[in-house]
Amino acid sequence: FYLLGAPFAAALQIIVYAGAIMVLFVFAVMIFNINQSDIDNKTKNIVIGRLVKKDLFKANKALGEFIDLGGSSFRVVGVFQDDGGDREERIIYMSYTSRQRQDKATDKVDQIIVGFKPEIGYAGAMALEKSLNTYFREKKYISPKDPNGMYIRNVTDQLKQNQQFAGVLQIIISFFCIGTLIAGIIGISNIMVFVVKERTKEIGIRKALGATPRSVIGTILLESIFITTISGFIGMMIGVGILTGLGDTLKDYFITDPYIDMGIAIASTIMLIIFGGIAGYIPAKRAADIKPIVALRDE
Repeated sequence: FYLLGAPFAAALQIIVYAGAIMVLFVFAVMIFNINQSDIDNKTKNIVIGRLVKKDLFKANKALGEFIDLGGSSFRVVGVFQDDGGDREERIIYMSYTSRQRQDKATDKVDQIIVGFKPEIGYAGAMALEKSLNTYFREKKYISPKDPNGMYIRNVTDQLKQNQQFAGVLQIIISFFCIGTLIAGIIGISNIMVFVVKERTKEIGIRKALGATPRSVIGTILLESIFITTISGFIGMMIGVGILTGLGDTLKDYFITDPYIDMGIAIASTIMLIIFGGIAGYIPAKRAADIKPIVALRDE
């Protein structure tokens, strides 16, 4: 008995209205391109996991092809991917009536997979497990004290751990992002210090001709913002291009369709431009304070 977190209908509703294990199993298989018609007609249609497809068909198309299972040929009507990992992606699903027909009309059900809406959260999933345990023990006359009468594997704890890990990973990535921004700001500041030093004589001439400290500061800040804007825009485009080019090449590591939210990318670029302007203010102020006679003597 498995509880899987997925975008399925609430399993508690199935318990209330179905009242039979078979109906629950029907619900479980209907989520993968196997419909009521397959169940009623006992069709030989199957849905295979991503790794099953990879092992049997390599890079070739699997849909519409046939697989020999126990001497019977089954047609592949779907390929699924499961975030649960390799084990789940090595499973083959078929309608339970087809399996019963293959096993000479047996009515045995080995396991039931029930999905719950992620919206019910951790507490809701644990409550669901308790309700299912109580319901089936009463339905099948299994003593509540018998630990071997029924087994329920609930992946909610694993899901919660994965979410916590994702949260910690997000914090680590945020620190790296902040560090990158700080490094960029320091780099811009160093560039502007070098620019001011190289143009000391030019600044002295401009001040001797009547340039005000405000105009000198404005010129340096404008250059700082220009450099930051061009660099930030080019960096953003390169990053987006790399992520787009990756595509599904990392799906073996459970990374599919990597992308960056354009809102976040634009906000980060704007933030870098703002701080780049602030970083350029210090060398700009230093340039404005240079006396013309000192600047003209600079070598």
